[in-house]
Amino acid sequence: MLCYNLSLQYKSLLKVEIKDDDKDKNKESLEDKMVKLNAEIYSHTSQDDFFAVGYSADDGCLEFAVAVWPDRISVSKVIKIIMRAVEKTCGAEGITVSPIEEITTKKYSEMLEEADNRDYMQRSVRKTSRDLDFDFYGNRYFKINEIITDNEKIKKKSAIARAREIMADKTLYDELERIYARGNARKFYGYPVHYSISSGNKESGMEIIKLMIQMLYSQGRILSSRITLLSQIKEDCYDESDLKHVCKHADGAAIVIDMRGSDGNHGNYARSYERVIRYLAELVEEYHSKTLFFFLEELENSGFAKELLIKTEDYVDRIEIHEGMGQREEAMEYFHYLVKKSNFSDFEDDSLGDYLQSERKIYKCYDVHDAFNKWSKDVLKTKAYSSYKECKCIAKTGEKKRKDSAYVELQEMIGLSEVKALTNQIIASYKMQSIRDGYGMQDGGISKHMVFTGNPGSAKTTVARLLTDILTDEGVLKTGALVECGRADLVGKYVGWTARIVRDKFKEASGGVLFIDEAYSLVDDRNSYGAEAINTIVQEMENQRDNVIVIFAGYPDRMEEFLNQNEGLRSRIAFQINFPDYNGEELTSILKLMAKNRGLKLDNKAIEKCRSICERACTEKEFGNGRFVRNLLEQAVLKQSQRLYAEYKDKEIPKASIERLEVSDFEVNLSDACLKKKVNTIGFAI
Repeated sequence: MLCYNLSLQYKSLLKVEIKDDDKDKNKESLEDKMVKLNAEIYSHTSQDDFFAVGYSADDGCLEFAVAVWPDRISVSKVIKIIMRAVEKTCGAEGITVSPIEEITTKKYSEMLEEADNRDYMQRSVRKTSRDLDFDFYGNRYFKINEIITDNEKIKKKSAIARAREIMADKTLYDELERIYARGNARKFYGYPVHYSISSGNKESGMEIIKLMIQMLYSQGRILSSRITLLSQIKEDCYDESDLKHVCKHADGAAIVIDMRGSDGNHGNYARSYERVIRYLAELVEEYHSKTLFFFLEELENSGFAKELLIKTEDYVDRIEIHEGMGQREEAMEYFHYLVKKSNFSDFEDDSLGDYLQSERKIYKCYDVHDAFNKWSKDVLKTKAYSSYKECKCIAKTGEKKRKDSAYVELQEMIGLSEVKALTNQIIASYKMQSIRDGYGMQDGGISKHMVFTGNPGSAKTTVARLLTDILTDEGVLKTGALVECGRADLVGKYVGWTARIVRDKFKEASGGVLFIDEAYSLVDDRNSYGAEAINTIVQEMENQRDNVIVIFAGYPDRMEEFLNQNEGLRSRIAFQINFPDYNGEELTSILKLMAKNRGLKLDNKAIEKCRSICERACTEKEFGNGRFVRNLLEQAVLKQSQRLYAEYKDKEIPKASIERLEVSDFEVNLSDACLKKKVNTIGFAI
């Protein structure tokens, strides 16, 4: 239902004869009139197409809470019914109507309660929030927030200006053109498409959605300017009647599903949220013809997004809108826009630029929102309430340290000199390609796909993750999505399943990177499914070449066999990067860095011991590289724990002792087990 507040003004009401012995008759007669008025309005609701109640009566003004089913009755018809009821029961003259105001279902429920408290409703016409299924607030399985957006008609030129203010992506500009296309009907018939919004955080995603709702409302493509945001959806939220009522009452309006799920560690979202996803998909299927759905995905915390999107794609046509990005000047314009529409606009000064990281070349919308949140927080303490400027607050626990940029992190990694050099080449190549595109120059369809070859533990996966972040920061990738998969994630159990699974993986990686580890395992197949996967991958690499970068990874010799499986596969590979094994000195440096990150220190003797172990490890085949070092450190920590417990027993252990790893802690079985080859003998030993 769509909810409104209706104000009627009148010049006079029918006068009632007042007896001398009943001085309060005039006041009572007004209440009596409201009771009669509400009873008269209720008599017209036999079709259950609307419900309206007068909740406030002052001299010259009557206020009504109105709820209508938009597909059953028009708001203008309801207004006429109310005006006739006012004339009939109150004898009102000179009635005028103020512009009707759309309100939330929560506000409507409050108005009903106000009418009930004033005894304006008889028992026969009393309708509560529960009667109307509006009592879905406070549900512990999900959070609901309703927003009434700006319902002022916005023209195309103004919409483009607004899109520019929020650093809109090309996908939003493309949809803007479709919304304002001249061939479209200017009447509501239904929703030809629904939308998935990919953004860095909820705030930047909602800015996109609010602008889209205003554009659609202006063009008659949606009946309401109300947005219902569903968030904090818990894994127990299935078969919830409240959730069904939310969708039911969003008829003619929009619902935003925040697909992050609830706070906390839920492990595999696909498994823990399986019943929730199925229930949400059923609701979307049931109500998508009357309700506009926005699927909101946060890039770094996608929650159950991919599963829900896949589950609904058979019956909902979706357009994907990405969060935008821009250079510093555009980011500052967006920053000023957020400040202007906030409560802190009076405190704007020249310090805004200090809140945007100066070393960045490209800023995403969520970078600006983060900067705005920090600025507004500081403004509260230093300007709005300056007495808290020097106040010391309780230190935050568990606060994550700000990570360095992905590029800096890659450059600080031990070894990998060839990888770092080639990474710079890749960045330069992609950036030049973007520049050529800006000048309208044809690049000849330069491939962006890569092959990473190297033994286990040589940092292939780590570099893939960092490279994804780097290319996203540089503006090469739109979403920064990284989908990691192997054979088990790509090959189906039955004929025909594999191709669809592969295409779904490419959809998940849209605007980002698809990382296929141990890609050669697709060749080790006794049936046709592996070949089907490879053929589909090659096809999608071509279809999605401007949208998805594919990185294949695996052993050097076996990757050669893999590339030879399909004629079109090798030709689509732009970069082949070999990850060499680490030498003893590099492994020792990696171990020292790992120990430092864990707050541990090694004395000189321990370092020499580690160097000796690492040099011996390098002489063995497939010794594990970085994994070997990590396991070695884990074993040393266990040995240290055993040593300290035996030494101190029930006594307090000094912090310095806990921080220090000694040479004896590295006398572990792991080093021998990793370095010695097991020889299986046949026969008898004497």
